[in-house]
Amino acid sequence: MNATERSQNLKAKAFELGFELAGLSPAVPPSRYTDFLHWLSKGYAGEMGYLERRKEERGDPQRLLPGARSILSVALSYNPSPEHYPLLEKNPISCYAWGRDYHLVVSEKLERLKEYFLSDIDPGAQVKTYVDTGPLLEKDYAAAAGLGWIGKNTLLLNKKFGSFLFLGELLITTEMACDEPTDNLCRTCTACMDACPTQALEEPGLLNATKCISYLTLEHRSGLPANTRLHGYLAGCDLCQTVCPYNANAPKGREEGFQPRPEILGLTWEAGRTMTAEEFKRFTENSALERVKYPMWVRNTQSS
Repeated sequence: MNATERSQNLKAKAFELGFELAGLSPAVPPSRYTDFLHWLSKGYAGEMGYLERRKEERGDPQRLLPGARSILSVALSYNPSPEHYPLLEKNPISCYAWGRDYHLVVSEKLERLKEYFLSDIDPGAQVKTYVDTGPLLEKDYAAAAGLGWIGKNTLLLNKKFGSFLFLGELLITTEMACDEPTDNLCRTCTACMDACPTQALEEPGLLNATKCISYLTLEHRSGLPANTRLHGYLAGCDLCQTVCPYNANAPKGREEGFQPRPEILGLTWEAGRTMTAEEFKRFTENSALERVKYPMWVRNTQSS
């Protein structure tokens, strides 16, 4: 089996497992690493100290898997169904957390993909999987693999599937045939920048996380800065995505695990404010909201 056949078979298996997008890029330092370091130096990471602590690893995949030659990037859509799309305008929870924890869903699929690779493609290879939590600039590699481009809202955009995408990666020591990047199709559009109520997108592709509602509600552990307004959100924010033209006609995600839980459908900011610690624990179980601690939730409900 040559490199092209290996790549074709691996991507075919990824699609079989439900991933909407899959592509390969070389395991080399990411093209935007210098930009990432500059972003850190400006203090835009806020309290996300883990980004600073493991910054060297983010600049070289060989630190994560010595001998890595290829990176498979995959994307799994969580775009809501049309009947649930109106919730994006009024639900206080970002739709990334409406269903089952995406870390679990994507990890399970990646483990099956890894098993397939080691059994059917190259049993002698070494493979590592990552879903969001590892020190990998995953959007850079996804763009390099042709899954889309990095938009002005700093998210990966795909012409067909939009930006409601969870990403995952396989680092592989086997040489694979790599894909070509796509063009950036944002052009003159500034819809995402115009929609951000806190002006967190200071320039095209430059996010000051310390102003971002998603960061403030999910990552900022201490008290919120004075006069902070969360504009009705309690966890996350979808505003820079809902206005994106590439999300307007994107097909709904096929993964059943991402369908909104019943308790999400009727959730209001007022109901969130009255949750007890025990109710909050049940509400966040097996969801991506488990990272949010109850004191943070209470803090968020006290800002409007």
